[in-house]
Amino acid sequence: MLRKESISIKELDDKKFQNKLTAPLKEGSAIVTHYLHNRNNGIYNFFEKDALNIVSKYIEYKIDIFPSIVAESALQKFIFEVEDVPFPTPKNHKFEFVDLFAGIGGFRIALQNLGGKCIWSSEWDEYAKKTYFSNFGDVPFGDITLEFVKSHIPPKKIDILCAGFPCQAFSIAGYQKGFSDTRGTLFFDIEQIIETHRPKIVFLENVKNLVTHDKGRTFKVILEILEKKLGYKVFHKVLNSMTHANIPQNRERIFIVAFDPKQVKSYNNFKFPKKIPLTKTIHDIIDYNKQEDKYYYPESHKYFPILSKEITKTDT
Repeated sequence: MLRKESISIKELDDKKFQNKLTAPLKEGSAIVTHYLHNRNNGIYNFFEKDALNIVSKYIEYKIDIFPSIVAESALQKFIFEVEDVPFPTPKNHKFEFVDLFAGIGGFRIALQNLGGKCIWSSEWDEYAKKTYFSNFGDVPFGDITLEFVKSHIPPKKIDILCAGFPCQAFSIAGYQKGFSDTRGTLFFDIEQIIETHRPKIVFLENVKNLVTHDKGRTFKVILEILEKKLGYKVFHKVLNSMTHANIPQNRERIFIVAFDPKQVKSYNNFKFPKKIPLTKTIHDIIDYNKQEDKYYYPESHKYFPILSKEITKTDT
């Protein structure tokens, strides 16, 4: 009998186990967690064949036998891992979304709080993926530029596609080829996914400087792609977390919200939120509870004498 504590979703990405898989079965933890997260909304069928194949090979890898009761035990253990998390998926969701360039899950927390269910995510940074899994019990797929990764987006109508994409430079030469050419940038991959899946709403976020990058040419390319090529109705605005989220941090970001007019007839009713008063201070954010010792400089550390001399206040 397979012991509960002897298996973990994290082991699906173990190099020794991955070496035993064929190319279509890579991204093991992403496939299995997406299968489990979507088991109640029908999308699990899209992941089922690969997920069950991965689990069966994992059982063989672990104990060299594969009775059905053991596979079922493994799946039950995995279900517990994806559900016992700080930010679980809403039980009765109102809409579904895709989380590109997911990071550690900022977009996901916000949309889950509004009743959304994430049906697919991707993130290339391995440390961010580990944090994302700890937060949501869901391992994002990897490099979005790979066709293998794109092919694992479920063929289902997407309500919202969100992406805090990196701002790779659009060269002047690329711009001169016309608004349809974004090759060589990560926005090109977003463009491909939008064109293929036609989400109702596209929700993009980036640094404020995207608006003025390359004398505004970069931002113009993005808007032309969304509006002229893909046919979306676009709204954009620079918002500050200090003036719009009651967070004591001066953090300005450009937000782009695009609607498919065929699916969202009321797109003209959209308005960005108004400013709200800032009532919080840094003291509302700081956690004053004692943390594990590993998060503090020990007295033996070479910088401890300097820090102990410079840091004299205990309330900031």
